[in-house]
Amino acid sequence: MSSIDLNALIIIFFVALGTYSLRVSGLLLSSKFVKEEGDLKLFLDYLPSTLLLALVVPSILKEGMIGLVAAFLIFLCMYKTKSILLSLLIGVVTIALYRNFFL
Repeated sequence: MSSIDLNALIIIFFVALGTYSLRVSGLLLSSKFVKEEGDLKLFLDYLPSTLLLALVVPSILKEGMIGLVAAFLIFLCMYKTKSILLSLLIGVVTIALYRNFFL
């Protein structure tokens, strides 16, 4: 093993150690400071869904009217069937059909 490979392995090890320690420390701190009830707990419970919305809404708006139609169909399917896979398929097929036949 050359010295370059050993340096790369050392860098990868320390980056992995830093990444893992950041993730574990976040979990440990959040479990220590967040109580079972309260506004902070409620805020943290809703945080993943708001982040998901922040990622999804720009994509829907970027697609235009067909994005809104696909989002409506997904919402309707989720409301009726509560099936994530079926809703995902409906959204993908709606966008794919529009792109293949109308663009």
